[in-house]
Amino acid sequence: MQAIAEYFSKKQWPDLGQPRAPKEIVDRASSVNRSVGCTACHLDHFQGDGTVPRLAGLSREYLEKTMTDFRTRARGNNPGMSDLMLAISPDDIAALAQFLAGL
Repeated sequence: MQAIAEYFSKKQWPDLGQPRAPKEIVDRASSVNRSVGCTACHLDHFQGDGTVPRLAGLSREYLEKTMTDFRTRARGNNPGMSDLMLAISPDDIAALAQFLAGL
């Protein structure tokens, strides 16, 4: 397992070629981040660390579905995330997903 982990840790993160979010989406996502504190766990560039997942550059569809699943409690592996997602609107989730996907 250690050898596999070392191998993948040296690979560059794949570029999905997703467009950067427009300024109004960046501004909205930044406001959401300030209100719920995403970067407190996912770090400044949303790259994650150890047990905290990376968010930057993941697919927009995956990010939006995952955040929505936390919001509806369809995904229950992190109750704190569910509470945070309940604090923001579905439109804010969509903006945050679009912003993160374009990083």
